[in-house]
Amino acid sequence: MNETRHLVDMHCGGRIALHRVHGREPFGRPIIVAHGSISNADTMRTMSRFLADQGFDCWMLEWGGHGHSTPSYPKQNCEFPAFNDLPTAVDCVLEHTQHSQVFWLSHSGGGHLPLMYLGRHPEQQSRFAGLVTMGTQSTKAATRLRDKFGCTVLIGITTVLNRTPKVILPLGNEHEPTRLLAQWAGWNIRERWHGTDGLDYLQALSAMTIPTVIVAGARDRAAPIAGCREIYDAIGSDDKTWLVCSEANGFSRDFGHGELIRGPAAREELFPKLVDWIRDRDQY
Repeated sequence: MNETRHLVDMHCGGRIALHRVHGREPFGRPIIVAHGSISNADTMRTMSRFLADQGFDCWMLEWGGHGHSTPSYPKQNCEFPAFNDLPTAVDCVLEHTQHSQVFWLSHSGGGHLPLMYLGRHPEQQSRFAGLVTMGTQSTKAATRLRDKFGCTVLIGITTVLNRTPKVILPLGNEHEPTRLLAQWAGWNIRERWHGTDGLDYLQALSAMTIPTVIVAGARDRAAPIAGCREIYDAIGSDDKTWLVCSEANGFSRDFGHGELIRGPAAREELFPKLVDWIRDRDQY
């Protein structure tokens, strides 16, 4: 197994980190593997190595000041890495591999990046062979009053500190270094996924036609099934797959947020399904 690190400067300032993981002779289109907020590439290494063992060429992206990356500025929100870090990563991977398309596989906040990017730039879909999001949602994490209060506190702390300490949302392995989660919390309080200019991202996803898998965990409090399903329903693709990791669907347990990307159940039950899906679409 080979792993190399690429640090790529962005035109807007800051830089992304890409960790390439592959076997001796990788085949097919490259896969960009993106972590979520409060996380870095370490959280996606198990999945990336599993994919590399299957022969894929994986590029783990660290975005927005996570891991070895550097944010352009500390007050950036969710939209900034979607419109800057993501296209920089895609450009780099396509240039290095000489392919014309990538697959994008992501967890949690890493799934917001391509959804927002393609919602605003549907003409860029030709660069994507397919998209997989796991535990990504924007509107249903604060449907109860106490959850709205928690999100309000999250906004206040994040705005004052220009970062979110991981103790506030202990879902990952590092602090969130920007104001990104303040915007996410606002979406969930209002139950509206709107850009700073008012763009309705759910509505914009009707123009998205690339093959897509939306994965939800039945026991995921950070990304409730209803929020993930809302994104699935909004996507206009004729080739889209809805997958809930639950006992009712034949999994050994109801998956929580982290169980979508780590643990024996993910490796043995979820990852092989995603491999089969990618292989089928890699024939396009």
